[in-house]
Amino acid sequence: MRIHERVRGYIYDNGMKLNFVAEKAGIKQKRFYRIINGDTPMTAEEYESICRFGLSLNPGFFFTDSFLDSKKSTQKPA
Repeated sequence: MRIHERVRGYIYDNGMKLNFVAEKAGIKQKRFYRIINGDTPMTAEEYESICRFGLSLNPGFFFTDSFLDSKKSTQKPA
């Protein structure tokens, strides 16, 4: 799973609005939507802003075992 998919999934799973996260992260809405949809690469600075300010998370969160395990348990079997 790509990082923008992890972030987008977290936002949707927690009932957050994309424009709210973009504003808190200090990223213009149009750019944020392109990042979250995977249309444009996310810079390290944008990723950190999204995590720290937009989501109030440590940037390492999306790479932790607890996050990865939660995604495995919500995936449907093939």
